[in-house]
Amino acid sequence: MKKSIPTLENRVTVVPIINVSLVVVLTLMMIAPFLSGQETEVALPEASAAEVDDTDNIEITYTLDHEIFIGEDQVLLSEIPFYLGPVFEQMPHAVAVIKADRDLMYGSVEQLIAAIEDAQAPRIALATKPKDGDPQ
Repeated sequence: MKKSIPTLENRVTVVPIINVSLVVVLTLMMIAPFLSGQETEVALPEASAAEVDDTDNIEITYTLDHEIFIGEDQVLLSEIPFYLGPVFEQMPHAVAVIKADRDLMYGSVEQLIAAIEDAQAPRIALATKPKDGDPQ
């Protein structure tokens, strides 16, 4: 009687690989919004104001540490006309929305507004938060 030798089959099971891949993709999808950008904290002044349509808004943040961010890019005050000039040429209906910290000196914010005007901004708006008694 001959003994039979078991044969080995080389088979790759794909299901565990797919499961691990899906878990990795789902994990990346969940954490991606947190990795995409930094949110700069600014204490906005309180005021009654109308809302601005945000389709062509260019957000300019001015922090208490005198740091200026256009979107997520940090720029110097002197660079603003060179940075925003081409943007306003391509977007003639854009609104430069300034989110300046309420504790900044007025002169500092005035210099920022002047630099944005030098970039030929079609419109400039100052961001505020609603007063406690005002509805949004």
